[in-house]
Amino acid sequence: MNAEPLRDIVERIRRVPDRYRVFDQDTSTALRIFRLGDPALSDLLDLGLPHRSSGGERYFDELDLANASLALRLPSPRYLAMRRWPEIFRSVVDDRPVRYEVAVSAACGSDVPGHQCDFRLPEEVLALGADPDLAARRFTLHREVGASGRTGEVPQGLPQLFAEVSRFRFHILPVALYGDLSFLAATSLANCELASRYLVQRANEDGYEARRSFGLLLSSPYSLHHFWPEVRLDGVWTAFDPYMILSLERWEVLKPSEVSATQVLNSAVFRIAEDWIELVEDAGRPAPVSLLTRRRPLDDGAVSAPGPADGTAS
Repeated sequence: MNAEPLRDIVERIRRVPDRYRVFDQDTSTALRIFRLGDPALSDLLDLGLPHRSSGGERYFDELDLANASLALRLPSPRYLAMRRWPEIFRSVVDDRPVRYEVAVSAACGSDVPGHQCDFRLPEEVLALGADPDLAARRFTLHREVGASGRTGEVPQGLPQLFAEVSRFRFHILPVALYGDLSFLAATSLANCELASRYLVQRANEDGYEARRSFGLLLSSPYSLHHFWPEVRLDGVWTAFDPYMILSLERWEVLKPSEVSATQVLNSAVFRIAEDWIELVEDAGRPAPVSLLTRRRPLDDGAVSAPGPADGTAS
């Protein structure tokens, strides 16, 4: 397993201005959560990893630690979960019948004593098939996954357009930079939302009708909130995810060319909206949610084509 050179990691981390950092993670957290201990952490510090010292202890920014850990392929919870993400892409490419069940479970959005939880589902979530008559804090979304388009069906110009993201490097960004295309242009760093914004803008410039999508990328044991671009082809909104595929290849959890950047991925995602929307609200506040996901093989004859509201609550 190849890790990036430490100097390159620190150089990339330092492209994010210090004003976006919160130095509240100590060295024990760096080791326990991000698996960054000696000698790697000492070497990163020698190369200029941002930190602050107080009371004889060093403190780090959580996102800096996450990015260093990811670049070094260390077994942090994020990296271990990420190793499961390619399963859904392989299922689509191989046309293997698979059923995903996403159990959405919400917790109260406030820990203030006496708070009475008042759960509500946004209309966009109800449109996925969640039953509004059931308790809003728990519901299950179902998706049957199969082939959703072959790579040869896309217009000739899309592969070249999608290849433009190869000059970007995935980086876990502070929320303030999620939509900042000027930051992307200056640094070549992007998370999934920023890369999707770029691809949608470029696709529209090239004469396609494109939109950004927010929702869930199906994965077991936990699905994840995600952004991806969609292009209207033959009157149908069509999901692609070239930046995620490229990033998975760079992290060496997906083999090069195992999944084409132009693979259609409609059945691999639940689209909710264009921008971030909380799946569950508690008295108008975001409610933390768990997205426990089961992956069940199906017989070939059991798979139906997924639709925009291919979900039911249970």
